[in-house]
Amino acid sequence: MEKITIIGSGGSGKSTLAKELGDKLDIEVFYLNKIWWINDNEHISDEEFLSIQKDIIEKNDSFIFDGYYPDTLDLRLEASDTIIFLDFPPVTNLKRSVKRSLTEKNNEDDPSLDRTEKLNKDYITWLLNFNKKERNKILEKLNKLKLEKKIVIIDNDNKKDLFLQSIA
Repeated sequence: MEKITIIGSGGSGKSTLAKELGDKLDIEVFYLNKIWWINDNEHISDEEFLSIQKDIIEKNDSFIFDGYYPDTLDLRLEASDTIIFLDFPPVTNLKRSVKRSLTEKNNEDDPSLDRTEKLNKDYITWLLNFNKKERNKILEKLNKLKLEKKIVIIDNDNKKDLFLQSIA
């Protein structure tokens, strides 16, 4: 487990898990929200985003990618030996997003805080519809990779805790 991609809906705990795994395995975490967003309203080009990810994959013997970003997901899945899908219910993800927006202050020293998931109508709609629109696509991709990659699907906090405990 040296090349890891963590995917899931907003609020599923990708960044938290990525940080915990990175610390535990001593692997650098690449937070895709930090790469994609220039500021709250602007992002880099699709070409630059793809190029940066290719560069990370080529130049690193190990990595953890945190983020879904479906347009470049196949690149990360192909390069990874382990894929973790945080498959929590939309209501759980919404609760976590609300809690995060109310309790966490943005701190430039903390790369997992990205200022991009503002609680607005579009974000909440996307989050609540994630399972309807994205979940089956993700599961299809993971099903095709299950014989060649380690696939971990975590759908509750107990499983997440057990997974973390299982890592030496």
